[in-house]
Amino acid sequence: MLVLGLLTSALAIYQWMELLTLRAGGATSCGINEHVNCETVWNSDFASAVHDTLGIPIAGLGLVWGLTAVGLAALYLAWAKAGRSVRPAASGLRLLALAGIISVVVFASVSARVGVVCPTCLGTYVLVLAFAGVAWRGLPGPFLPQAGEWGDTLKWTVGLSAVAFVAMLMPGRATPHAPKAGAFLPPVAASQSQTQDTSSATPPAPPPPATLDAFIASLAPDQRQFLSDSLAVYRAAQPKLAAYPPRTLFGPADAPVKVLEWTDSKCPHCKALVEELALIKQHAPKGMLSVEARQFPLDGQCNPAIPNRGPDALSVRCAAARATVCLEGAKDFWTLREKLFAAQAFLDTDKVMEIASSGSVARPQLEACMTAPETIGKLRQDVEYAMRYNIQGTPLVLVNGREVPPSAPLIYALVLASGNPDAPAFSTLPPPRSRGSDEGHEGHAHP
Repeated sequence: MLVLGLLTSALAIYQWMELLTLRAGGATSCGINEHVNCETVWNSDFASAVHDTLGIPIAGLGLVWGLTAVGLAALYLAWAKAGRSVRPAASGLRLLALAGIISVVVFASVSARVGVVCPTCLGTYVLVLAFAGVAWRGLPGPFLPQAGEWGDTLKWTVGLSAVAFVAMLMPGRATPHAPKAGAFLPPVAASQSQTQDTSSATPPAPPPPATLDAFIASLAPDQRQFLSDSLAVYRAAQPKLAAYPPRTLFGPADAPVKVLEWTDSKCPHCKALVEELALIKQHAPKGMLSVEARQFPLDGQCNPAIPNRGPDALSVRCAAARATVCLEGAKDFWTLREKLFAAQAFLDTDKVMEIASSGSVARPQLEACMTAPETIGKLRQDVEYAMRYNIQGTPLVLVNGREVPPSAPLIYALVLASGNPDAPAFSTLPPPRSRGSDEGHEGHAHP
């Protein structure tokens, strides 16, 4: 049981490290395909709710369980060697095993509900079930604590669990949370994305408010505060002239709100922004918005601003960036780009090629374009352009030449205000807070 506790703890640490890699926009070893993918489970609403409520991710809960198992097993061995009664430790191990079984059932049902298999989660389930088998069959004495034993049993079991939980709070709170649907633009984000299966029976959410006053009134207090802060950043920023003309553009060039964004294909916050922008484009008044997309892959193989680590699994970033550049000018550019981000959890080079060649650009043409010097030059132009703004992470967003937080409420509000940051409706927002750091950036452009 001591060994099983150690193995469970080690696997939980590995899962936590993989989660940090995912939150940093990296590729995980268990993001295999659409149906075998830990990332989908870790980004689920349930996993986010656990992290938000308890302050630690599910991997942290696994580590708490594993460390408690190690502590109780060590106490059992120490007490047995000293000739003491091992009943508090034995009963605690059985209660811990029961808690583990309940957790396995809950977490397995979540995986089943989202329709994917999490390989590392399966490893945890096997270890917990083996632990429970030993606890229930291999330990001496009655299954439950007897009269007079509950106090010592709970003292050690709850005490060790509490110590382990408190120890996990600091790294847990430092672990980035999953980008939530609707975190940028409620209630639009709850509606069906245009890249999703339109045959779904789920009815789309109602469109967002069409007036600025109504939109501001629809926001939660924290979102109103964030909009106020973002507007303050926008007003204070000095607009810069465009360094290069756009290669492809959604909307008219003279739109009052011009958005220029740099993204990375594996950056979770970029995915959230792209999805929210797709919804804004659907509902923005005609002629009020233009969007220009540029690339900043976080991979030194194709980005001279990133230290080159040589060929590795992150080459998918370069493939996606080059493919996106090659799709510029295609009639289905925006749709295919959104599909690439929608597949982020299981995106690899094969999936990039499959999606990018599923539209108006044939695969042979795409493959030839991706290795062409012109494409490499365009990608380097995007990187050089972003470096003029001392890019610290993705996404990087400019609105009318001003660097701003990647905030869809800000963009949609400015669209409704015809680009006027001092529209009277904004006077209902709370005063802006002092700007501490750019929220929403991945912060890993220079790992």
